[in-house]
Amino acid sequence: MSDLNTADEPEAAKTERHASWAELFFDLVAVAGVSALAQVLRSELDAAALGLYALLFLAFWLSWTTFMLYSNVAADQTRVVRLLIGMFGLGVMAASVPGVAHTVLGAGDSVRPLNVFAIAYIATRIYGSQSWRRGEVLLDFPVARYTVGLLPWFVSIWVDEQWKLALWAAGVGLDLLLILVLSGNKILEQVRARFAEDATTRRRPRSRVRPDGEGPLIHGVSVDPALLSERLGLFVIIVLGESVVQVVGAASRAQYGVGLLATAIASFVLLAGMFGLSVVFGYAGLPHLRAGRIPIRAALGLHCLVTGVVATVAVSLSLVVKDGSDPLPDQGRWLLCGAVAAYFTLGVVTGVASHSSDLQRTISRVITGIVVPLLLGLFATGVAGRTLVVYLALVVLAHLWFERRLAPAQPSSDQEIIQPQPEVTG
Repeated sequence: MSDLNTADEPEAAKTERHASWAELFFDLVAVAGVSALAQVLRSELDAAALGLYALLFLAFWLSWTTFMLYSNVAADQTRVVRLLIGMFGLGVMAASVPGVAHTVLGAGDSVRPLNVFAIAYIATRIYGSQSWRRGEVLLDFPVARYTVGLLPWFVSIWVDEQWKLALWAAGVGLDLLLILVLSGNKILEQVRARFAEDATTRRRPRSRVRPDGEGPLIHGVSVDPALLSERLGLFVIIVLGESVVQVVGAASRAQYGVGLLATAIASFVLLAGMFGLSVVFGYAGLPHLRAGRIPIRAALGLHCLVTGVVATVAVSLSLVVKDGSDPLPDQGRWLLCGAVAAYFTLGVVTGVASHSSDLQRTISRVITGIVVPLLLGLFATGVAGRTLVVYLALVVLAHLWFERRLAPAQPSSDQEIIQPQPEVTG
């Protein structure tokens, strides 16, 4: 399994690539879809709303990851038209989110938005999975090329509303299971063995077998590690920027005053602090991560969780700006404090996994980043929403101060890239 490091690669093998304009455009559309999910949590906050939010977010993230990995591997041969078609699919999904939320959470009577979202998701994933050239096996994240998880989504088009979400959850759950169990190297070995057996047992070789009989035209491909870390980091940055936009939008509809100014400043400090922890003192958009320490598949999974948590914090902050000096309702308070605690929990996980956190650091991060927000969620029932945001912003600032004083020495930027997975020879 590949790790986030290529320090041992020959210098000639290290070529620096950066995200193209088309890739950045694609990321912006994907984040716009994530921003549309705020409609789900702006209704009544309960288990149903949180579950729907998580389900739709995973659908957006899986679609984005499929095309992101395609453009990463294809490099200069990336077809811009293919990315544009993927963007259109994501746009249709985003446009149908308010209708889905109204039908599921608002007792709407039309299932058309649910069917539109499902069809757009199915078409986008299938089209994205066909992006790789014939005979290529994606070693780092093979689930991007498989569409088994779409079967429940396909069935959901013809069932009643109460079964649709259950089938969607089953489909996403199947994809997540495949992420854990599928190995690109094993798939490559199996495919090569199958075609090699066919070449020896059949008189006429199959189309993927070389005429000279040397073996099947099957090969493994890996991501560009530097570009992958850049895209993951850029996606988190764009989500944070969209979070600021949501806070600004909420502030533009609120009554001006000193309290609103204090809330806006505290919200900006909180989001800017997350930027510092994820980008300045993190890696690939993940807080406290160090390059060369965790597998690519794990980095992608953690990236999904971090972006989801950041988007949830943005919704909570916009609710605080809206409510002003009033205490948040229990659900809103727990959403804000729980999201911040979840962010720091992921930071603890990445810090321990990348061996950048000693015992003192880990204990400090757990107490200040996890325990304190949870205690605020438990006991700050009568505290004004803006005061709660100030407390959480101070927690983030304390972490930034601690990281700045005690940050370990890091390798140079040209060494902190992700090591591609070695291809299995057949």
